[in-house]
Amino acid sequence: LVGSCAPAPLWEIPPLLSDLYPDRTISSEMRENEVLLQGLRDGIYQLIILPYPVEEAGIACVKYEEEHLFFSLPPAHPLSGSSALYLKDLDGEVMLLRNRLGFWNGITEEKMPNTRFLVQEDSAFDELVKSSALPCFTTDLAIRREGRMPNRLDIPILDREANVTYYCLCRSVGRSDLKHFFRSISDS
Repeated sequence: LVGSCAPAPLWEIPPLLSDLYPDRTISSEMRENEVLLQGLRDGIYQLIILPYPVEEAGIACVKYEEEHLFFSLPPAHPLSGSSALYLKDLDGEVMLLRNRLGFWNGITEEKMPNTRFLVQEDSAFDELVKSSALPCFTTDLAIRREGRMPNRLDIPILDREANVTYYCLCRSVGRSDLKHFFRSISDS
């Protein structure tokens, strides 16, 4: 079982593991950081992805990938000409938000307490973004995977919390079969 703190790592890691271990069934889920780490310690997860490194006896940790959050604004939005923004710059607006964002939810709730988020499933979210003038979020990994949203400007967010480095962790005792996986992601 693979556990992740956010959706983006699950786009690539389970398929990569399936390719490396075709005789095994790879399943995945998204959970809170503390649940993932405790689940790794308890042997529930074979691999987890966290937004911070862990140095702990019995746990192997390797840097995986970075993700950077952007505001996706329609051209008519008053801040669409900005070269970069902070989360507080759009606090208080109504924004579209995907459901199931993992740890990103906590960051937006903390940094944008006055924002009214209209939370949507993926397919509804995409349609609303296409036909709406409401701001939303995207990331560099989502843009790389899905392309840019039409009629939108992607403005980088400068807050430290909006730029994350993911780390892959597994129990180092008895997990020699994951050495190949760790080697493959650290080479990329």
